Amino acid sequence: MRILLLYALALDKYIEVVWEAAVLKYRIEQLQQLIDQALDNWDAEAFYQYSAELAGLKAVQGHGQVKAGAGT
Repeated sequence: MRILLLYALALDKYIEVVWEAAVLKYRIEQLQQLIDQALDNWDAEAFYQYSAELAGLKAVQGHGQVKAGAGT
């Protein structure tokens, strides 16, 4: 019974990591599109805002430190 509990906990953690990675990837793609739109519209404020958020997410992604709530 203990082995099943440990397996369930490990599986839960794996699912959480996969989910967070997918959310992070989606937000990065979304920010890249928003940056492109800001550049197309000559919107410097939006460009800097989205670029700053993207840089932060890329730093998190590069260090493998995905935290709950990243990108929200």
